[in-house]
Amino acid sequence: MNHSNQTSRTVSLIAALVVGALGLASLASAGAAESQMSPQMKMPAAHADGPMPGSAVEYSAAAAKYDQEAVELDAMASQHEHMAKLYSARASSGSKQEATFRSLAQHCERLAKSNRQSAAEARATAKVHRDMAKVA
Repeated sequence: MNHSNQTSRTVSLIAALVVGALGLASLASAGAAESQMSPQMKMPAAHADGPMPGSAVEYSAAAAKYDQEAVELDAMASQHEHMAKLYSARASSGSKQEATFRSLAQHCERLAKSNRQSAAEARATAKVHRDMAKVA
């Protein structure tokens, strides 16, 4: 094997090792991020740690957890809506930080919208669980 081919193979091997290491690092990072998720973003314990609900009591308990999740998500949305208003008020034209405050306001608005949508989904899921409790 000549020197050029050997160098090319060495570079390819190093690149493959780097890509593999980055892949492993991203998997480890994703696992760490999941373990640090806030409680309202995790699946209710009724589903995450054990079997799926099967009895009316279990479905009702799961529904209550989803109802509570919706309340928490609505509260977070309200907090972000409030912060968005505060940032928008500080984004006066001509201010050195106008763009920054507008960006922060938009960020808070997006989070508020996302939290409201998640709360609606949690309420819908609670309703489904209450309906399942009636037929279990």
